[in-house]
Amino acid sequence: MIQRPIPTLAMLASLLLAAGAAHAQKTPAPVGIAEEAVISGKVVDIDANSKAVLVQGPKGNIVEIVGGDEAKNIGNVRKGDIVTLTRAAAVVAALEPLDSKDTALMEQVERTSRAPEGGKPGVMREITTTITAQITKIDTANRTVTFRGPRETLRTVKVRDPNIDLTKIKQGQMAKIVVREVVAITVKSPNAG
Repeated sequence: MIQRPIPTLAMLASLLLAAGAAHAQKTPAPVGIAEEAVISGKVVDIDANSKAVLVQGPKGNIVEIVGGDEAKNIGNVRKGDIVTLTRAAAVVAALEPLDSKDTALMEQVERTSRAPEGGKPGVMREITTTITAQITKIDTANRTVTFRGPRETLRTVKVRDPNIDLTKIKQGQMAKIVVREVVAITVKSPNAG
């Protein structure tokens, strides 16, 4: 019987990323840049009644995942299955200069998709954040922008779209920034390709 604290699916992503992000990256990223991370762990125990699964992470840490109503395929999880958390790098999808009188704002939209019935459980969450923020630094060589949003924290994000012209944005200017991030959790049998 599993007897540990019960983190939600969102808390799991944070816990696994915190425990394994340094392990997953070959070189440390500059502070504030969300780089891609892939962390896998092995299922060591399952309680189908409570929809709880214990997963041993890359450093031997054990995390309990408890699925809510969305965990329809929990009965298909077996000891030894591999749980993988993939967090894609946050990237700027749009960047538009604004009037300097604009106020810092943030709006977030999440889309969630789940694995089909009958297979192994899985979930993918795409988060699109639209932020009105002050640009504090532009690095055209590395194609990154650093901005101060409504929470007064600095964040640096990559601009991969070659159609976004960073020369039109100035330090100190307000801008509308659309950032996209994707987090996915999948479960596979150890012998599945």
